[in-house]
Amino acid sequence: MNSFLTRREIIRRSLRFGGLGAIGGVAALLAARSRDCTTTGPCGGCPLFKDCALPKAESAKQAHAEPEYPSQDD
Repeated sequence: MNSFLTRREIIRRSLRFGGLGAIGGVAALLAARSRDCTTTGPCGGCPLFKDCALPKAESAKQAHAEPEYPSQDD
């Protein structure tokens, strides 16, 4: 059997393993983002609070948001 790879086979293998690596990277990123909250303290003290999209953090963000009052231009 010939031990040399053809150019077509090299490209095919590169794309195959590159694609598998990309799929694995995306899966790892999504798994890291969808983790459960591991802090036991309040959300405001968490270093991830600003970018957190968990329901507990979202309600804490809304509770600390500035109230919106209607304009008095009428």
